[in-house]
Amino acid sequence: MLWLFACTGTEPVLDDTGPVLDDTAPSWPEGLAEITEPSDGECPDLSVDGYHSFSSSGGTRSLSVRLPATVDSETQVIVFLHGLMDPAQTPEPTEYMANGLDFSGMANDMNAIVLAPESLLRTELGQSFYLFDVEGSSEGDMVLFDDLRSCVYEQHRPDMTRLSIAGFSGGALFATMIASQRGDTLSTVVEMSGGADIEVIIAEGLVAAYETPAWSLPMLLWSGGETDVWPDPGFQIVNFEQATDNLQANLVEDGHFAVRCEHDLGHTINNAEWRSALTWIDAHRFGEASPFVGTDVTSLDSSCEIAQ
Repeated sequence: MLWLFACTGTEPVLDDTGPVLDDTAPSWPEGLAEITEPSDGECPDLSVDGYHSFSSSGGTRSLSVRLPATVDSETQVIVFLHGLMDPAQTPEPTEYMANGLDFSGMANDMNAIVLAPESLLRTELGQSFYLFDVEGSSEGDMVLFDDLRSCVYEQHRPDMTRLSIAGFSGGALFATMIASQRGDTLSTVVEMSGGADIEVIIAEGLVAAYETPAWSLPMLLWSGGETDVWPDPGFQIVNFEQATDNLQANLVEDGHFAVRCEHDLGHTINNAEWRSALTWIDAHRFGEASPFVGTDVTSLDSSCEIAQ
């Protein structure tokens, strides 16, 4: 078993100065957000597998890239967001996840460009760790997502109606924020031990605050039962089961289609969960209803049910 912690627009075309809009191009899907120019005018090398760095929002950011054997106009894009990581144990958290979850195999099996951005290294209360800005204290991580979307389009011209996000733990919490603020860029979101609207004693406001997405956005939500907590059941700072309940309630209230699944293995990703995540991602496209509407979603996993 596998165990791991942790606007309506026209079609963009590019010239030497970066992305520009071609008002004569009719095929850009209605509602899909326009491509924007990278924040620092720079892109990582997305032509080869590996661990790459580039400038975004005035600072150096890194990511892992995995490509299918051939990239074409039907290739999808999957952005994976890692959870909290200890730099002493995982100095390159995205490579750790890429190897542990076999992003190379996923890229070839799903005809997908897999992008795994790395969070900044933070130091708080004397501890250093990798974690995305789940408090919403700056724009850097959100702009990083925008830059990766622009750069993958610039270099590969994949199917931008099939750009999805999957995240675990802190990465899933940041996925909530991307879904809230960039819902018009995504085909779907998968959260594994994520959620929304979390009160944490060491944070001034809500962590992973939910906002109504700008576009109808189907989501697959996994949680790990009563022991899906951080850092451990004896000392709970974040209860991911409750946080997932919060997100589910928000999505249902806003009329979004969501499926909720649950294992009882705590704060981890297991094989069944990961398989269902890939099946879900592969089935969705921006602007189209989820093919799981009105179906028996136990085909994903026996624990899954349509959120109500």
